[in-house]
Amino acid sequence: MAGSLGAFQAAHAAEMSIALNQIVQGLNPQDSNYNVDYSVANGIFERLIAFDGDMKLVPQLATSWEGSEDAKIFTLKLRQGVKFQDGTDFNAAAVKINLDRLADPDLNLKKHSLFKLVESVETPDENTVVIKLSKPFGAMINTLAHPSIVMQSPAAIEKYGKDIAKHPVGTGPFKFEEWVPGEKLVVVKNEGYWDPEWPKLDKVTFYPVPENGTRVSMLMSDEVQFVPILPAELMKRVSESDSYEVLEKPGISVWVMAMNMMRKQFQDIRVREAFNLAIDQQAFAQVVYGGHAIVPDAPLAPATQFHATQSPALSTDVAKAKELMKEAGYENGFEVNLWARNNSTEVRMLQFLKQQLSQINVNVQIVPLEGATRAEKLFGANLTPETAEFDMTIGGWSPSTGDADWHLRPVYATEGFVPNMYNLSFYSNAVVDKAVQDALETADPAKRAAAYAIAQDQIWKDKPVVWLAIDNALAGRKKGLTGAFPMPDGTMQYARAAYEE
Repeated sequence: MAGSLGAFQAAHAAEMSIALNQIVQGLNPQDSNYNVDYSVANGIFERLIAFDGDMKLVPQLATSWEGSEDAKIFTLKLRQGVKFQDGTDFNAAAVKINLDRLADPDLNLKKHSLFKLVESVETPDENTVVIKLSKPFGAMINTLAHPSIVMQSPAAIEKYGKDIAKHPVGTGPFKFEEWVPGEKLVVVKNEGYWDPEWPKLDKVTFYPVPENGTRVSMLMSDEVQFVPILPAELMKRVSESDSYEVLEKPGISVWVMAMNMMRKQFQDIRVREAFNLAIDQQAFAQVVYGGHAIVPDAPLAPATQFHATQSPALSTDVAKAKELMKEAGYENGFEVNLWARNNSTEVRMLQFLKQQLSQINVNVQIVPLEGATRAEKLFGANLTPETAEFDMTIGGWSPSTGDADWHLRPVYATEGFVPNMYNLSFYSNAVVDKAVQDALETADPAKRAAAYAIAQDQIWKDKPVVWLAIDNALAGRKKGLTGAFPMPDGTMQYARAAYEE
């Protein structure tokens, strides 16, 4: 094996190729909603604060940070001696330009919503940044670590303007070299990177390969050395090989079936409880993810900050579910529609849920939708709770800030009703709304944890959704390659990739 690995390294001469599951949309993460864009950008740009592989906060361009007790003022100390790839100095003035852009509603950047509360960004000296908010926001530090909140060269912003997504200039270990949309994207070593130990590779090439089987075939034939999104049904082929390995990491996306609480039947807690009892989540994890998923034990995934395990745990009891339906006056069931996207994974979910709910006499009409159609029907500007056409819909939510706020607020708070955010159930509970707000009004982790525990307890009791699964992040990689791995939030890292000596 040692000999073949040595030959492999010689042949690859410190280069790596990666097969992505979709096409890159653009390289301005501040104006993107796509994990694939963030993933490629992770080597070109850096953030003030980043996440390690387990979604724990780590310093990047900021070396330390603190928040005021009232969660309205956040002070960051910056790394010194850093330059952007075009030679521009990284300093407090550069940070201010980036954060001011994100906070400016007139620029209409897609990630402006994360910075709406920023009132001012001050620079007392060139290595210190003070962010002042219009009202308390205890999740600010985790928000700064979102993969879209990158630092771009002020000179490049001025030079390229609206075309900045095609001319990315950051402080990362790799520089942008070439992008042929739909075909490939190439980054090369940044010789002036602030950490002299990195990067170890001279070049990384990304290929968009939407078809699952093709990505795996490219890995097995050594056309690529890393596949950051590996479907569970193809992982056996990779794991049984001598030259390749499967990487598996607990994810933070919680998949649910949301019940539209504008519908009379779903206003009855007995019906919502019956739906949760009728569905076998363990079987769901097997059927949909080949067992590479866990059953939720709270509204949040265990790897999300402030997760609190709930009791009782989810269980399957069809007899009890039938009893509850009878009590609620629905012994003979009713007919409902269930929406999802038309990809193979979600179609499998639809079919499984239809079968499970038939056990309690519920006739489910499954509606597989093309992704853009579903997005328009769920998040189109004209949608109101009263006009929503869906009775139930499948959705997965991953809080890319790693914090409870960016899961509970969009998915379960009243302010999160679609199309504003992601509350697909139109669930509204004053206890939850108050707890989510209380948690934001302090920077004290103990107080935030206590408030989020109240919110999770109430949501678990109210059951506005059927909790289904938290799927693991799966990737395939050439043995002998380190530092390229999937993240729990659905992105990936490759900035510290290297071939073992």
